[in-house]
Amino acid sequence: MKKKLFIGILLLVSINLFALDSTEPKYKIGDRGPAGGIIFSISGNNIWEVSEYLGHMRWDKAFRACPEYHGGGYNDWYLPTKDELEDIYYNLVKPGILETTDTYWSSNMEESMTLWAYNYKKGRPGLYGITREFAVRAVRHFEMHE
Repeated sequence: MKKKLFIGILLLVSINLFALDSTEPKYKIGDRGPAGGIIFSISGNNIWEVSEYLGHMRWDKAFRACPEYHGGGYNDWYLPTKDELEDIYYNLVKPGILETTDTYWSSNMEESMTLWAYNYKKGRPGLYGITREFAVRAVRHFEMHE
């Protein structure tokens, strides 16, 4: 009888330890991140969120505006890369989580002083002159343990 009781207790402890170890991920695509942005990319413990719409502006102003943005009290926002804008398109815009048809500035620049922006209406990036005004959203990266 004592042996069966011991095995029963051992089994309950094992089940509880397994349940503690197999927790659900804290974030998924489309959730709100700790700074209030929308999660658009997850790779292991690395997570990226995109800010609210910051307005239409020239690239030089956008490049300064993103680090000055302090959404959610965080000061690690930056102008997204072309690849990050593409992730936003495929993970948020195309599935309808984020509704926009604007063209957004990226931080990528070519040698000829042309800049990459991502056109969400057409679903592709393009090169544009520095004097154009496009939409701006900042992004930030954080790790899961945050």
